[in-house]
Amino acid sequence: MEEQSPAAAAPTGSGGRTPAEGRLRSAATTAATETAQKPSSRRAAPSGEGDAGREVRKGREGRSSAPSRKRRHPVRVAVVSVVIVVVLLVGAAAGGFAWLRWFSEDDAADFAGTWYLAGTATPITITEDRIQLTDDVSYRYALNDQDKTFELSFGNLKGGGRYRFSLDRNQLALVDGDFSGADTLGDDIAWTLRALTESAQGRVLAPEEEAKGVTLLTRTPTGTPSLPEATDVPEAPTGEEAKTDPKVDTGDGSKSGNADGGTEPDAAGDKSGATAASTDTTDDDAKSDDRA
Repeated sequence: MEEQSPAAAAPTGSGGRTPAEGRLRSAATTAATETAQKPSSRRAAPSGEGDAGREVRKGREGRSSAPSRKRRHPVRVAVVSVVIVVVLLVGAAAGGFAWLRWFSEDDAADFAGTWYLAGTATPITITEDRIQLTDDVSYRYALNDQDKTFELSFGNLKGGGRYRFSLDRNQLALVDGDFSGADTLGDDIAWTLRALTESAQGRVLAPEEEAKGVTLLTRTPTGTPSLPEATDVPEAPTGEEAKTDPKVDTGDGSKSGNADGGTEPDAAGDKSGATAASTDTTDDDAKSDDRA
């Protein structure tokens, strides 16, 4: 019998390879695959390091931008402070105007009394419910001190308008027309600003300019000359009083009577003079008769 070698006796797989060779090839293939995968993992490492680098850069950028954010805070504080100051000023101005327009004075009390047409001495008497133009003509009125308007009625006739006082309350303007509270408010705001400016300069602004439909009143009469003060100098006598009163002082240091300042003779002296003149006339007549 022929003897077979162990290699020839070993069973063969597909392709004529023994199982040992197959295992070796499989191990070699696995090792090659692992070796091939190692560089990729090495290459992946830098990408991971890149993410970490980006995170570091972001952190650095955040730290670098922090001072700029801190620099913005003072600007914001300044803006907020200015806004607060403006709001406070506007609120104070609005409160002052409201107090001056609605709460500082009593319109009904100041409206009543004796007024004069501006530039004249013509009086107008205003009572609690009437405007007395003359003894026979008067209007009934009603005030709305919130809207600063008034209503007039004269029999079946009705009208109205708005009113405004000067800052010193010594002048009053009556404007004919139909006005709402918003109309008078807007006009009064603009006028009050101008009036306060004039007051700061020592002047009083009239409540309204002269125009058609505007009646300006003042507390004091104007347009008339002032009367001189009365003196104790007696009046000079006239007519018969001058004849019968020879010792009247004429104001120039002399007495009334003769031109030289002397007094006229009394009544007795006048009578004696007249008697003497009559006697002389009688004697002359007698002499003329004797001659005849």
